[in-house]
Amino acid sequence: MPALYQIARPFLAAFVLAGILAVAFDPLQKRVGHLTSRPSLAALMTTLVAIGPIIALLFVAGTVIEREIKSGAFSGIVRAGQRFTGTGPINSKVVQEATAQLNQIAVGLFTGGLSVVFLYVLLVHGQKWLAQLTALLPLDATLTARIVSTVREAIVANVNGIVAVSAAEAVLCGTIFWITGIGSPVLWGALAGLASMVPVIGSTVVWLPMAVTVALDRTWVRALLMGLGCLTGQAAIGTLLRPRVVGKRLRQPSLLIALSVLGATNAFGALGILLGPVIVAVLAALVREFRTQLQPDSHS
Repeated sequence: MPALYQIARPFLAAFVLAGILAVAFDPLQKRVGHLTSRPSLAALMTTLVAIGPIIALLFVAGTVIEREIKSGAFSGIVRAGQRFTGTGPINSKVVQEATAQLNQIAVGLFTGGLSVVFLYVLLVHGQKWLAQLTALLPLDATLTARIVSTVREAIVANVNGIVAVSAAEAVLCGTIFWITGIGSPVLWGALAGLASMVPVIGSTVVWLPMAVTVALDRTWVRALLMGLGCLTGQAAIGTLLRPRVVGKRLRQPSLLIALSVLGATNAFGALGILLGPVIVAVLAALVREFRTQLQPDSHS
């Protein structure tokens, strides 16, 4: 078993992410399945629907960023970085930090690519594998079905929470970008919403460089409005909206959901934002089952 874990460890994050997406897109998979008799084709169509918008958004964003770089819009940030990190345009510290960031990006792209492959496989074979796995568990069939239902409900609720936060931050940042005169505010707002899925940093990775660029142009009021507006809105949305959306569906306190996300993020990294509420929901379901099993004994 330890050897098997070592072999599977590089792929666990991608597999877990694909499993969560497979559960979230299972209703769509079933609807598409009614249109075709080939499960593999239905799984392929569902996978394309799941990843298509993200790929399109990243492609358009890359095009816009390339255009902005060529136009010199980010030259102020580069000059400021040179002043703060060293006297020359490039030094060893900058190279090391850039290499570390590129490694993280490469790992993220590798995980994302594997997740797409695993998602397709799970959409095709997931239901059969789940039935085989639950049959091996030494639990009552009714209890196993309730636990599986709880996990499914927790995953759907968590995905709904992430989508709600992403949409709210996209609208918020896009509106602030439009007010402060940033070009392509809809696109940058959409990117901010997409970045909000990243734990801890979130949409800061989008709006902070823009605020710095505006400040370096000596337009301090616009920079202050952008920074305070995005920071306050991001904190309020992450603290109030997501735990409320997830906790309401899971019938768990919002504070508990928020703490589970923070703790799971610290333990599992980026996947913790998805796994935290799921773990809490499963533990709560097990506690309820144990109480139900022990209740007749308490009256005897």
